[in-house]
Amino acid sequence: MIGPDLETRIKAVVTGLTFCLTVVLIAMSLSIDFHETYMSEQGKIDELSSRSSDLTSRQVMEIIDREGEAWRITSEGDGTSVTTSDGASWKVSLNGKQLLTAILHRRRHLLVAGMICLLLSAEMAVFLAYWLTRPLKRLAWGCAKVGRGDLSDLPVERSGSHELEILQDAFNAMVRGLRERQSLERRISRMERLAALGQVVAGVSHEIKNPLAAMRIHLDLLSGARSGETEDEESLQVLSSELDRLNRVVTQLLSFARPTPTVPGPIDPRELFRWCHSMVRVRLSRKSIGWHETVDDGTVLWGDRGQMQQLLLNLVLNGIEAMDGEGDLYVSCRRSSDGTSMSVQDTGGGVPDRVAERIFDPFVTSKPDGTGLGLSVVYRIVEDHRGTMDLDTSPDGTRLDLWFPGPAGKDNEEDKI
Repeated sequence: MIGPDLETRIKAVVTGLTFCLTVVLIAMSLSIDFHETYMSEQGKIDELSSRSSDLTSRQVMEIIDREGEAWRITSEGDGTSVTTSDGASWKVSLNGKQLLTAILHRRRHLLVAGMICLLLSAEMAVFLAYWLTRPLKRLAWGCAKVGRGDLSDLPVERSGSHELEILQDAFNAMVRGLRERQSLERRISRMERLAALGQVVAGVSHEIKNPLAAMRIHLDLLSGARSGETEDEESLQVLSSELDRLNRVVTQLLSFARPTPTVPGPIDPRELFRWCHSMVRVRLSRKSIGWHETVDDGTVLWGDRGQMQQLLLNLVLNGIEAMDGEGDLYVSCRRSSDGTSMSVQDTGGGVPDRVAERIFDPFVTSKPDGTGLGLSVVYRIVEDHRGTMDLDTSPDGTRLDLWFPGPAGKDNEEDKI
């Protein structure tokens, strides 16, 4: 059986305590007032009794009519004896019910104030319950998100309670730690898969490349011998293009499996972008894609020139292939406080969700004719340069943000190893 939630309990407790306190205070006030009034009226009766022997019956009745609103007069029974000078005798006592009615009428403002206090206490209970439970509900909602695998921070909201703010900051710190650990686990898992796959790929690529080289030589000889025959020439061209395609795949596999040593040095980003643009100028023109580059003044990229060219060319080619028709390609390089940032952005349709999480794994691609090795090679180059890479994709396009440390940052990283 599920009991009432915390918000309901706070409302009930605060309202109940305020109600009890109000009732006790009103009861104490009325009790004191009743006691004082009772003693005062009884004193008047006692004074009348002591003076009654000097008064006539008519004078006594006038006094009783004037003073004794809550007095009760009987000929016999309990009460104070009043005997007049003309021989009349009565018993005078106090009527508690009438006395209390008179006191309540006189203190009606106190009762109204008590009702107002009760209403205000109910409003205060609602506000207090909302103020205390809302941060807890947000934390519960955040825990449910973490349970579903969503490791995003809770929006910062200062509730005014120092303890709740500490709890919220601790929760966000825990989420950030889980996110960093998850990212580290993915990187370690990817590196393990790449290491195992690299050994297999290196052997298979070596065995394939030698027959491909022999086939290319003999194909060139056949092409020279049959240069005048049209039908054979078309077939030979098809064979030649397919061999070139296979050779590119094998070359990528070898580049992925046997990376060349990194020789870092200063690189001018403008020269790097200029070289890449010259490589893809024809493709950009055919697909009517605009080229936009931004480089901060004085920006220097620290890395291996050949590997940086391969990295940028792969990213740019991916961006071009992601745009079916017209579009824009943005490349930029900016200085940061501890290194250099580079980004490549296209205006294509974005990366599907089914492959976005594994886009840097080998043989994972969203293109029907892709090999899935381009971004794996890029990721390896970034790792070799001690950098980071993030993917931001949507139906409006894809942006890859890269960061590379400067020479001092790289030296510091190497000193830690």
